[in-house]
Amino acid sequence: MVRSIPQSIEEPHIERIRTFDLMRGLFLIVILLDHLAYYPSGLDIFTGRGLLYISTAEGFFAISGLVLGIVRGRKLLKKPLSIAAKLLLKRSVQLYIESIILTLLFTIVAWLLYHNPEIKYGAATPDTPFWQVVWQTITLQYTYGWADFLRYYALFLAGAPFILWLLRRGKWYIVTIINIALWWYYTQTPGGETWLPFSWQLVFYSGFIIGFYWPALMRWWRRTLHAWQRRVIARTITALFLLGFTINFLLMLNANYWHIEPFAAWHNQYNMEYFDKDRLPIPRLTFGVICFWGLFALVRRYEKTIAKYLGWLLIPLGTNSLYVYTIEAFIVYFAHLFILPPQPLIAAAPWFANLILSVAAIMLIWAAVRRKFLFSVIPR
Repeated sequence: MVRSIPQSIEEPHIERIRTFDLMRGLFLIVILLDHLAYYPSGLDIFTGRGLLYISTAEGFFAISGLVLGIVRGRKLLKKPLSIAAKLLLKRSVQLYIESIILTLLFTIVAWLLYHNPEIKYGAATPDTPFWQVVWQTITLQYTYGWADFLRYYALFLAGAPFILWLLRRGKWYIVTIINIALWWYYTQTPGGETWLPFSWQLVFYSGFIIGFYWPALMRWWRRTLHAWQRRVIARTITALFLLGFTINFLLMLNANYWHIEPFAAWHNQYNMEYFDKDRLPIPRLTFGVICFWGLFALVRRYEKTIAKYLGWLLIPLGTNSLYVYTIEAFIVYFAHLFILPPQPLIAAAPWFANLILSVAAIMLIWAAVRRKFLFSVIPR
């Protein structure tokens, strides 16, 4: 007989979950590589060149919400709600201000180098009044650079105290209904970056709910299922993840390289319809859940080995994720001023040259973390 998940439990001692740090570090590296787009490099076997049916950006938001649900939700359960709310709102304001500063800074650089063909697209034209740029940035109508997701993160953090208030009262189902309703509402909007928070909040707050109930879920997982059942479930979802990723990667390559029909036509027809990154249709969400928990099961199973050989790189990045994301924005922006990436799937440089550039960018970020460069200025 399967027992139901407890709705409320005593606050346990919750240790930091290293698996999430390793995963978040990996997500940040993939985000960097896809933004740099120095392909082919050999690393695109693992990244999919940012052209897959899911993205590590979704994984980053999911894991960020999950960790916040643990750290600001479950761990502070016996503290007054005001304490957790203040911490969440403080971080929200920090990221909001940071997103404004980065947008204005990158816009000014774009104006100074406006006739440089390597400048990132999307900047306001130099004849735009600066006050207008500032106003549109403050009101979240305009963003520019490679750190545009910071403003979404700030919005989600601003809404987190209300979500936490409901979760503390066991109203997780109300939170879920609200999240699904907002996700659906995106389909009724014109779409685009302005409306994107309505769809993407589902990813963040779903992670937040899971994080809040993480100890209860883990207790249910261990006490309800036998060891062999847990192994079967973990290995099944891992296999589905690996199979799905492989098929998706091959379909992407075929659509851009081999053009074998009818597979190329299927990819081109159904990619936007069922796997649109902004709208997050149900097929994309489903595939994302499989990939996230399949990767979690894989990393969890080989965690000691991964930490032994790659922990020196992944853990520092994963535990300072917002700092790393910000530094990545600068590295990508200025790297492209000197070395513009090739068009998608067109080799403009030898693969080993792209590999050297990509690894150099990763190591530059790692060095910045190790040196604690601007740690007192940039939120971590």
